[in-house]
Formats: sequence, structure tokens, C-alpha cells
Amino acid sequence: MRRVVLLLVCLTLLACQGEQEELRIGGNRWLGYAPFYLTDELQQLQASGLRLVEYPNATGVLRGFRNGLLDAALLTLDEALALQSSGLDLELLLVTDISAGADALFARPPIMRISELKGQRIGVENTALGAFMLARVLDKAGLQRSDVKVIDLPVHEQVGALRHARIDAVISFASEGPALEALGARRIFDSREIPEEIIDVLVVERSRVDEESRERIKQLWYESLDNWQQNRARSDPHLHTRLNLDPQSLKVTLDGLVMGDRALNQQMLNEGLLLQRMQRVHQYMLDYQLLKQPGQPEAMLPAACGRREC
Repeated sequence: MRRVVLLLVCLTLLACQGEQEELRIGGNRWLGYAPFYLTDELQQLQASGLRLVEYPNATGVLRGFRNGLLDAALLTLDEALALQSSGLDLELLLVTDISAGADALFARPPIMRISELKGQRIGVENTALGAFMLARVLDKAGLQRSDVKVIDLPVHEQVGALRHARIDAVISFASEGPALEALGARRIFDSREIPEEIIDVLVVERSRVDEESRERIKQLWYESLDNWQQNRARSDPHLHTRLNLDPQSLKVTLDGLVMGDRALNQQMLNEGLLLQRMQRVHQYMLDYQLLKQPGQPEAMLPAACGRREC
């Protein structure tokens, strides 16, 4: 009887250890994170000791990370900086993608330029990225937040709000462009006008993810990205279903993204470009009070990297 009890205890401990070893990566449904979604569809994530946890938006991902429910997170750079500034020891493993037109502001006629947004109603999702994009639009337009009426609007409600004339302009994703443009809206600003400021990244909490696991996650990302790019005809249908993107929306979004392959990541780290972008976005967030307290961008670089080179 004693041996049976001991055996049950041992099996329980082993089961718990197995659960602890499974690393949880949080993310929302964004095309820039497609390699992990494709890997999950093929059930290769679990085989690598990883689990993808989906959230409806980045706010949920941030909350999950702060509450200890996640070991890693897929976020925009500004979101990652906000998370780190709250006291977490984060490491930026890799750049997943750079927005070069995938985030945009659409407006109804007669609005043709962002300087004409004064006094208008702007819909934007209540997320860190939404706040950052709104701040950059107003900055470029020479407007203050008090010059416009900001309406909190989840992405799935934006087309309906424009159709029923509840808003005059909206900050959204390129994937929503075809539906918004069908209602007469025009793209009058996008992330190409703030180059390399909206960057999606994968971050981990150092105390929860060891060096071997970090390398495993990076290799899985690069391999899955390569497979996607080489087998679009076979892979894209999975993304249409998983990310709820029709072929046109997928194409429009992907046209506005620079995906984070191995070459891009090495260039950004080795040439110090990533640190420069991090410092620039961090300073902007401080200047416009988008951070409650300063962070330490350089501390997010991999341990093997210095302040400028890796």
C-alpha cells in the first residue's frame, strides 16, 4: 500500500512538472503572428513544449502576462515597453514583423488630409497600440487630443459605426480597408508615414523561460515562417479560417508587413537598429505620457547583446 501511495505521489509530481514545462505564448489574431498560428494548426507547437493562448485583443495579452498566466507574449513594441515599465524583466526574443502600411487611418469624405480631422469623431480601439497610433496621427497633423472627439471602438464594430455615420474617421488595420472603402472611406494615413515605429515582437519573462527554450522558440518561428513563405498556396487557407481573413484582406494586410525573418532580425540587432527604434518609441511614449513610468529599452535586449551590437 505504501509503495502504491509513493508511486501515485511520484506520478503526480511528474505530471505537475510536465505542466510547468509547457510554455504559454499569448497573442491576438494578427497576420504578423501567422507562423505560430500555422505551427499550432499543424500541432507542432505542443510537440515542442509550447502552447499558443489566444486573446481577442492585445489588452487581454497584457493582462494575462501581468497575472502570470503567460511565459511569452506577441505584442507591439510600444505594448512591450509598457509591460516592461511596470517592473517585469522582459527579453525581446525577436521581431515578428514591421508594419509598413498594415495600420491605417480611414476617413469619410470630405476629409482628405489628417489636418482636416479637427472637430471630427475618430474611432479607435482602446489598446496601447490604438493610443500610440492616435497620438502619432495627431502629432503629424499638428492637433491636440482635445481637437478631436475620440470614440472607443473595437475593430469588429468599426465598419458598422462608419456605415451608420457614428464616426467620421477610424484607426484600423489594413484588413478592414476593403470593407471601409466600400462605404466610401479613404485611407489618408498609414504606418508608412511613421517608418519602423509599429514593430511586433515576441517577448519572454527571463525568470520563466530558460536559454534553451528561448532558442527553441526562435528556431520554431524561423522554420514556420520559411515554410509559410515557400508554401503559400497550402498555408493561406489555414489562415483564412484561423484568423478570419478572406483572401483579399489577407493580401492587403500582408502587403503592408515586413516579416521578421532571420536576416531582418540579425540586421536589426547587429547594426543596433532595434535598440535605436526602441529608444525612439520609448522617448515618444514618455513625451506623450503613454507610459506611467520610464522603462529601460536596452535591458530588453538579449543577454548576449551589448548596448549597440549583438
